[in-house]
Amino acid sequence: MRGSRLLNSLNSQAQSTKDPIVWAKAICRAASHFARHGRTQEALSSIEVVRRQFNNELPFEIASWLMLAEGVLHYFQVKTKESYDRIQRAYGLAIALKNDSALPTCAAWMAHLEFDKCAYEKMANHVEEAFTRSTENDHQAKARASLVLACAYHLAGSYPLARPWYEAARLHAAAEGDDATLSAMLFNVATLRASNVRLDDTFGIESVSEIHRAGMEASSAENYDDAIGSASLDFLGLMLRGQILTINKKYLEALRYFETIDFSKLQDRMIPTIEVDRAWCMANIGKMQEASQAITRIESMTASISEADDLAYIRSRLSQISHACGDFEREARFRASAQLALADHRDFQQSLLKILESIKTK
Repeated sequence: MRGSRLLNSLNSQAQSTKDPIVWAKAICRAASHFARHGRTQEALSSIEVVRRQFNNELPFEIASWLMLAEGVLHYFQVKTKESYDRIQRAYGLAIALKNDSALPTCAAWMAHLEFDKCAYEKMANHVEEAFTRSTENDHQAKARASLVLACAYHLAGSYPLARPWYEAARLHAAAEGDDATLSAMLFNVATLRASNVRLDDTFGIESVSEIHRAGMEASSAENYDDAIGSASLDFLGLMLRGQILTINKKYLEALRYFETIDFSKLQDRMIPTIEVDRAWCMANIGKMQEASQAITRIESMTASISEADDLAYIRSRLSQISHACGDFEREARFRASAQLALADHRDFQQSLLKILESIKTK
């Protein structure tokens, strides 16, 4: 977090004001910023300073900001349930106490969490709320809401519609020097493009330009994080780099990345996608026994997966692994189920586009 303009601004606000509310809001925002950079101790210290200042009897203007900071910290500690609970409480308090200052940012973060949970109707409602309830200069709310909307359009298979919202997120983040949001934007662009490219790859659709672009975007995200000193959710970066290397057929290098990932930090639905990549890499470096043994284990993991794109990818990759191992009966079965899941994913993308098109952003 070298030379963060936003953090410098927040520190300046806190040091120059005599208003305890202005001071506390600045410290709470600084706590969120620390959390988003993976600097847990600084975030905890900032939160504790605010609680001590008010002896836990928080003014209503600050309660939502503090709970939001705690929720963001939980999110970047990979405490998903605690994060959702805390940010939802912050959002609820902002509504109940008519805290119009905090509401748009809380709504934007709720949109972010609902997107992660694949609750797209709820996500859309919160995105609309963040846009329509925020002021013109509420860059933090608009940046977060723009980023969520961009990711949703990208997931729906429409990068041309996503692109202006990525740009909006960048402009709002740049307006106040929010390098954490800029980092998230770069990472999400790379991740969603890589996801689309690798799905196509398993179905025999190869685009050299898209593969190259995904690699360049992943490198840009990694280099930016190095430049600003960010260390948050580093396991996601390892996963992305491994995926890019797999697409580029650099299987030994990909395995090295996958083997450094702390699986305890991953959401359950992420694990089989990495395991199937590892098995595919094993098959391609001649470790057929390991690859074959992984097939049944990975297939059993898909029972709890509801996202059609993940199912299409995993089953399509399992079909390729089965072919490589000479198990042609399994290959045909996985290929047929992968095609069905891909059709479901295309239908989902169309339904998601309809949801997104209904969002009012002004």
